[in-house]
Amino acid sequence: MRLPFRALLVAGAATAVIVGGALLVLGGSDDPGGGTGSGDEPFETTPLASYDTLTAQVARGAFCDAVDPRQVEAALGAEPESSSSWENGDPVAVADGVEDVGHEFGCEYVGADGAVARAWVFAPPVDADQAQRLVRAAGKAPGCEAADGPPLGNPTLALTCTQDGVAQASYRGLFGDSWLVCELVRPAEATWDVADRAGRWCVGVLEAVGATRSDTE
Repeated sequence: MRLPFRALLVAGAATAVIVGGALLVLGGSDDPGGGTGSGDEPFETTPLASYDTLTAQVARGAFCDAVDPRQVEAALGAEPESSSSWENGDPVAVADGVEDVGHEFGCEYVGADGAVARAWVFAPPVDADQAQRLVRAAGKAPGCEAADGPPLGNPTLALTCTQDGVAQASYRGLFGDSWLVCELVRPAEATWDVADRAGRWCVGVLEAVGATRSDTE
C-alpha cells in the first residue's frame, strides 16, 4: 500500500522542466540522476525529452517486478529504505486513516531521507475524453503548477507541486487506453532538481511497463 503522502497531492501530477538533452552518467549523490551504477560500466539514465513517449506502449497490469533497481536508486539518490506495490482491488490510502479499494497497479519506493518515487497505471481502460477530465482535475490541485515539457502520452500533463517545503514533480498521460502516472517527491532539505530527476524516473517506468507488455503479448 502506498503512503498517505500521495493523498495530499493526489490530483497533482508532473513536471516539465528538463535540464539538458544528454544521457546522465550516475556517479555520487551530487549527480542530478542520483545513485551509483553497479558493475564495470556506469549506469545511465535518460531524460524524458530524449525518449519517444508518443509511440510507447503501456500494459494495464502489474509491472513493478520489471522496474530496474538502478532506476529506483537513481531517482532517490540512494538505495530505497522500503518499497511496496499494489494491484487492482487492493486497499489504498486516500487520506490519513481512510482507505478505499484501488483500481490500479503501482509501486512506491521510499528513501531514508524521505524521497519517494511512485508510479501507477489504471486497471480499467481510459478513453480520450476521460483522460482530458483527468488532466483538468489534476491541474486544479492546490499548490501545483503546470509547466511546459516533453509529453508522457497524449493527452498529457506536467506539474510541479509544493507543500511545506516538500516538492513533488510528476507526469501523467494516456497511452492507447492506458493511463499512466509517475512521480517523484523531494524532501524539504534536499536541493536536487526534482523535475529533471522525475523525468528520468518516468523513462525507467516506461521501460518497465513496455517490457511487461511485451512479455504478455
